Amino acid sequence: MIAKEPEATGSEDWQKIAAAKKTEQGRRIPKEWKLKEEVLAAADDTTDLRPIAVSSGLLSERELLITGDKHDATSLAAAIAAGTYSAEEVVTAFCKRAAIGHQLCNNLTEIMFRDAIEDAKNLDKVFQQTGKTVGPLHGLPMTFKECFHVKGYDASNGYISRTFDPSTHTTPLIELVKSRGAVVIAKTNTPQTMLVAECHNNVFGQTKNPVVSHLTCGGSSGGEGSNMAFRGSALGIGTDVGGSIRIPAAANGVYGYKPTFGVLPMIGYAASGYSGANTGIPAVSGPLAHSARDLSLLARVARDAKPWQFDPAVIQQVMENGTKPRKPVIGVIHKSGLTPHPPVRRAIREAANKLSAAGFVVKDFVPPDFQEIRSITRELFTLDGLSYQRGQLEKAGEPVVPSVEKIGFWNIPRKSHEEAWAFNAKKLAIQKDMLDRWQAAGVDLVIAPAGPHTAVLPGDWNNDTYTVCWNAVDYPAVIIPYTTANPEVDLEDVSFLPMHDLDAEVQALYDPKLMAGAPVALQLVGARLGDEQLLKDVELIDAVLKGNS
Repeated sequence: MIAKEPEATGSEDWQKIAAAKKTEQGRRIPKEWKLKEEVLAAADDTTDLRPIAVSSGLLSERELLITGDKHDATSLAAAIAAGTYSAEEVVTAFCKRAAIGHQLCNNLTEIMFRDAIEDAKNLDKVFQQTGKTVGPLHGLPMTFKECFHVKGYDASNGYISRTFDPSTHTTPLIELVKSRGAVVIAKTNTPQTMLVAECHNNVFGQTKNPVVSHLTCGGSSGGEGSNMAFRGSALGIGTDVGGSIRIPAAANGVYGYKPTFGVLPMIGYAASGYSGANTGIPAVSGPLAHSARDLSLLARVARDAKPWQFDPAVIQQVMENGTKPRKPVIGVIHKSGLTPHPPVRRAIREAANKLSAAGFVVKDFVPPDFQEIRSITRELFTLDGLSYQRGQLEKAGEPVVPSVEKIGFWNIPRKSHEEAWAFNAKKLAIQKDMLDRWQAAGVDLVIAPAGPHTAVLPGDWNNDTYTVCWNAVDYPAVIIPYTTANPEVDLEDVSFLPMHDLDAEVQALYDPKLMAGAPVALQLVGARLGDEQLLKDVELIDAVLKGNS
């Protein structure tokens, strides 16, 4: 580890600290895993960066098989348990692929490859001696969002003031998955302040989307979404308070799950604001993955570990009651608050038709106005006027990055106690309204857009309308990749009439050629605390939509 740097006092100082941090990061990638300069240069003009994992020549055929789309985490764990692969070769393969992805997309923060490979060797020793795995995640390489602690590594959350200050403990959720055999290979990038649907800070820089490199990777778990799309780990963990798992999952074309608060442990993470602020709209942790069943795998492993015994916020009797096989009654939200772009509208329409044809009861669902919900949540997110975030930047003399200013939170004034209470009362009224509408409609789950658009240019995803609504009412939600934007099919809507000025601004972002090939996702939402059944229903719906059932 590099010794702790002195506190920065001006622009020149913070830039020196950032450069030192990037140097440290670069040293943690073995020289033999470095991409050639000509490969990096060519990547600047490449849209889909994922094929470079193959063309770089750094991965063997076996490593490409291990890390490729033949396997999700579930099948890979089974292959390791069967002795087809050793933990060491799996972890090494994913470390190499993550290293390639990072050099192309800048999506990692704390790189732990050396420790990870040693951990994998120890797992192999146990397997060789006992013939048994350590647990259901034995040998699975995992990445975690920067906002989790790993002892001996920084948890800067993209603040210059928090670099070169290694954590003295490990977050309990990481200890949990490691005790079940997982191997943590790296942490992943986040935006400055963690309140932005982007992934840019002064410590690590900007992260790219590997699927469409000129578009955003989303945020705040943007590094996790980018790394997962490049297949740099078998499972990833992010956090979500307004869409921070679901937006990057949608933007990068991977699966993501935001649980109900109290389902998965969150205690002991490296908060990017005041730790006591996780109240009005609580943040939750959840997985990003390569399949719907991988989301269930992570949830099941975490719940089987009885996390309520170490996290007082976790509810004991939530996912222990079992599920029932069924064809759920599906509500469909076509738009609320903002008009979705043509590719998103097409995806919702096609999915609804396909499910109806498969025998599901599908009906329109009209929720409380999402834009109204968003107006409430933005005030609850900024009760203190972002005083913590401002203080961290001032400590190092570092500037605000453009995407933080652009999202519109930075200049919202501090609220009084009375104002805070009033906004919480409005949130409770929205929760009641949503519950009443859900009950009246008789739906089991809802399909909705993941956002008003697919991935857009970096910094332009500055509205979380379609995701934060579910945080406000505390309903579990899952992102599944469904299709891609097609400029020949998803033509500009020449008859579009905006509902309001913001609707016009959002629709103006649509450029069929610019967004060609961008992943288009569906958001599936269940009733509050109905996480176990939702995950089961998602597996069924995902299989039907992909023609696998």
